[in-house]
Amino acid sequence: MRKTDAFRRAAALMAALSITVSLAAPAFAGTYYIDYGDIIITKKDDGSQEIKQNGTIIENDDRGEIIITTVAAATTTQESDLEGPAAEDSGFGPVVEDNYQPVPPAQPENAEEPKAADRQESTEEPKGADQPENTDRQESADQQENTDRQENAEEPKDADQPEDDDQKKSTEESEDANRQENAEESEDTDRQKSAEEQESAGQQPQPQQAAPAAAPAAPTSVNGKGNGVFGNTITVINNFADKVLKLTLRDVKIDVSGTGNPLYYDDKGNAALSVQGEGDVEIELDGKNELKSGAHRAGLEKNTSEGTLTLKDDNKEAGSLTATGGEYGAGIGGGDYDSGENITITGGTVTATGGEYGAGIGGGRDGSGKNITITGGTVTATGGEDGAGIGGGADGSGEDITITRGTVNATGGHNGAGIGGGGNGGGGKNITINGGAVNAEGDDWGAGIGGGGDGSGEDITITDGTVTAKGGALGAGIGGGGDGSGKNITITGGTVNASGGAGAGIGGGVNSSGSNVTVSGAAQVTATASKCDDWDSADTGATIGNGGSVTEDGDLVNGEEIQADIIAVTTGYIHHIIYNEDGTTIKREWWEPERPQPNPESPQPNPDGPNAPAGESNEVDLGTPWLHVETLEGDLLPFEAQQQGSTLRVTSDNLSARLHGTRQALEALQEQGVEQIQFVTTLKTTTLPVAELLAEGGSWFALEHDGLVSRRLSAAQAESLKCWRH
Repeated sequence: MRKTDAFRRAAALMAALSITVSLAAPAFAGTYYIDYGDIIITKKDDGSQEIKQNGTIIENDDRGEIIITTVAAATTTQESDLEGPAAEDSGFGPVVEDNYQPVPPAQPENAEEPKAADRQESTEEPKGADQPENTDRQESADQQENTDRQENAEEPKDADQPEDDDQKKSTEESEDANRQENAEESEDTDRQKSAEEQESAGQQPQPQQAAPAAAPAAPTSVNGKGNGVFGNTITVINNFADKVLKLTLRDVKIDVSGTGNPLYYDDKGNAALSVQGEGDVEIELDGKNELKSGAHRAGLEKNTSEGTLTLKDDNKEAGSLTATGGEYGAGIGGGDYDSGENITITGGTVTATGGEYGAGIGGGRDGSGKNITITGGTVTATGGEDGAGIGGGADGSGEDITITRGTVNATGGHNGAGIGGGGNGGGGKNITINGGAVNAEGDDWGAGIGGGGDGSGEDITITDGTVTAKGGALGAGIGGGGDGSGKNITITGGTVNASGGAGAGIGGGVNSSGSNVTVSGAAQVTATASKCDDWDSADTGATIGNGGSVTEDGDLVNGEEIQADIIAVTTGYIHHIIYNEDGTTIKREWWEPERPQPNPESPQPNPDGPNAPAGESNEVDLGTPWLHVETLEGDLLPFEAQQQGSTLRVTSDNLSARLHGTRQALEALQEQGVEQIQFVTTLKTTTLPVAELLAEGGSWFALEHDGLVSRRLSAAQAESLKCWRH
C-alpha cells in the first residue's frame, strides 16, 4: 500500500495551517512563538504559570514544560513528521491499494442527484463530512444509468412531485434555505440543499456538522532581522521556590545587541533571555539556539542568587546554545555589577562569551561567579577584558566551581583566569575537578586555574580527568595570578599538565609564593616553568613553588622550588620541567619519586644477575629471569622495581619500552602480596591487575609503551616474541 502524492501535499498544508491556528489561539501543546513579540513566563506562588506576549496575558498554562520556538522551526518539524519515514509506517492518512475501485453507495430510486455546483463545493469541505471522499465519487455519480432519476434531478424541486408529507417538509425546508441564502454564505446554503435532497429521496438526513469557525488571524511577526533572528526577548520568572519551571528552547535566535548605551549605566539594553525569581529553572536545548544581549546585560542573564539555572540536552537532539553578553555582561550569568550564581550545565554544546569586563560563565563587571557546576556536555567559555573564562568578571572572584564530566575549554580575557578570578584582584577559591577533559588558559596576569591578575588561587582540588592548565605570561598554571599566591592545591588522580611563565607551574604567580601542594595516589602530574619572553621584570618561576621575582636592586630571581607532599603517591608521579627562554629547550628536568638514570657505559644488565641492581628492587623477588623490561625490538633495558603496599612499580626511563614476563613471575609476585603491577615510562603509566593476567591462562604476558600509547599484547602474542629470555 502507498500514500498518494496528493495526500502528502495536503498533509504538509494541514501542518502549516495547524501552526497558524495555534499561533492565534496560541497554546499548541504548550508551544509559544518568539516571532510575535516579547514573552514573559511567570510561575506564581500557587504553582500556576502565566504567559504574556507583548504585555498581554495570552494564557495561564498549567501543563508543565513550555516550548519556545519559531514558526519556521515548528513548520519544518511538523512537515518532517508527516513526510518522513515515521509517517510512512504510522498508517496515518488514507491508504490506497493499487487497482482499487470504490463501489458507489446504494441509493433509493427517487434519490435526487446533488447539483454539480454542490458536488464541486463539497470537495472543498472539511473531511469531517460523512460522505466518503475519493476522486472517483463524481465520476461514479455521472455513470448512474437511471435516466428517470437523472431527469428528476434536473427538474425543479416542486414539478409533478407527489404531495406527500416528506415532500411538503422538503419544500418548506427548501424555502427556509432560500431565505437563509440571503443572510449566510453560499457554502452553508449548499450543505442545506444537500440535506433537503437526501430527505426528498427518502434517505435519513445525516447529522449536520457546523462549519468550522474561521481561524483568528495570526499575530504579525515583529522585530524580524532575517535568517530566523528576532529582536524579541524572553523573561522567565519562577516565584515558586519548591517547583521547577521547565522551558525548552528550540532553534531560537535572538539578537538585541544594539540596545542600550555602554557609556551610561542607567541606559541598559535588553537581555535576550533573563531568568529571575527564587525558584529553579531548567532549560532544555533542542536544535541551534543563539542569544545576544545589549549593553550591561548578560547573554543569558541570571542575576539572582536564589534558584538554580540548569542547561541540559536530555532529548539528545544536538542541542546547542551560543550566548554572548553585551558590554560589561557575562555570556551566561550576571549583568553589569551583578554576580552569576547557581548555574549548572549537564549536557548540550554551550558556548558563552562575555562582553568587556564580563566572564564567559559567571559574573559581569565587578561581579563574582559562584556555585557553577558542569556535569556533562561540551562547554566553551571565553571571558572579555579582565573576565575569567569561568568565574569572576573584572574585579570579581570565582568560587565553588565544580567539573565532574564533559569537555570544558575555558579562556580568560586580559588578566583573567581560565577558571577562577577576574582581573584586578579576583581570587579563585574552592575549585574542584573530578573528571572530564578540561583545558584552562589565563591571559597575561591570569592563572590557568586560580586567581586573576593580583588574585590568589587556593583550595584547588583535582581527583580525576585530564587537565591542562596554562597561566598567562605572569600567572601560575595552577595557583595565583600575577602578584597572587597559590596555596592548598591537592591532586589525587588524573593526568595534569600545569605550566607557568614567570609564574610557577603550580604555586604562586610572579612575585608571589606557593605553598601546601600535595600530590598523591595515581596522579600523573607534569609541572613546567619558563622565563617569560615578553616581560623582563622577573625570571623563571618554579615548577612547584614561587613565581619569579626581581630584587630592589633590579636583579632577576628564579622562583624557589618547594617540596610537594608526595608521601601518599602510589602509582603516580611528578615530572618537573624547566625550559629555557625559547620555551622548547629543556634547561632542567627531574622526577618525583626519583627515577633511575640509564648507565651509558653499561646499557645491558648482566644476563646472569638481576635485571636491576638489588638495592633498587626494594628486596622484591622478581622471579628473574622471568620478568624484565626490553625495547620494542627485544633488547634488554635497565629498570627499577619497588613494591609499595600491594603495588609493584616497574619504572624505565625511556619513551618506548616493553614489560615482558612469565606466568611463574606473576605467581611469585602474588605470593609476595603484589596485586597489581604498574609500568611507568617517560610519558605513560599503565596498571595491570595480577589476577587478571593470570586469568588469561597464557605462559607469557607483555605490555608495550610507545610514547603516550599503551598496548597490551595477548598471551599468544607475548609468547611468540623472540627475546633473549626465551
